[in-house]
Amino acid sequence: RGPGPPVIAELFAWWRIDCLPAAGRLGYRREAAALVVRHRRLRRHWADHLARTRAALRASARQAAEARDAPKRGWIMGAGLLHDVPLDDLLDCFERIDLVDVAFAPAARDAVRRYPGRVACVMQDVTGLIADPARDPRDAMPPLPGDAWCASVNLLSQLPLLPCAAWLRQGMAEPEVERRGRAIQQAHVEALQQAAHACLIIECAQTHPPPGPADMPLLPDLPARLAASGWLQHDAWHWPLNPAGETELPEGRAMQAWSR
Repeated sequence: RGPGPPVIAELFAWWRIDCLPAAGRLGYRREAAALVVRHRRLRRHWADHLARTRAALRASARQAAEARDAPKRGWIMGAGLLHDVPLDDLLDCFERIDLVDVAFAPAARDAVRRYPGRVACVMQDVTGLIADPARDPRDAMPPLPGDAWCASVNLLSQLPLLPCAAWLRQGMAEPEVERRGRAIQQAHVEALQQAAHACLIIECAQTHPPPGPADMPLLPDLPARLAASGWLQHDAWHWPLNPAGETELPEGRAMQAWSR
């Protein structure tokens, strides 16, 4: 972080977040609180990114709802803060929406109260590794519901970060940590590949404005593999994640939205 949010604001956000205890010990609750405060502070800079994410989710959900085997349920992973989920529109497509995450902000809990029986917060580690980090990442991920439209929202590049940091602290060799990180992402994509209808919104590259460093791919070869596996790209855009003044070197993310 650069100048960063006031400590009191982040502590207040932390206090209001519900988090899976094991995930909290790895730092997820702290990261969620920081994101809540940054979202509030950078709302203007992030507005287009959030709008494009919502639009991609709407398009994918409507496509699923119009299919012959239209699912009645939406399963949205990475939805705990509800910043980028167009919940009202998605409820027009499905009878029930499950918000899936390890941490939930008040907005998600309010949605459950506002739509009793139609919206639920499912506190779940989608990697399956928080409770048992010794497992092979390819076998640890809980199965996705077969009767749902499944969405992964700005999540794929984030999934390995805290587990890999924990493995490094435990002294695991860096090549093995990197292998496990890639396996986490591969397992996530393969699970979505098995869903009848799915949406995948990804951060493809870390970007810097000129004359900064060259873009750094975050998910090498994944777009080509998605296209070869029957996924369709809905949109691509740029997210100014850390605009000028937020960090020493401004940076962003090259985003893509895919569905099948």
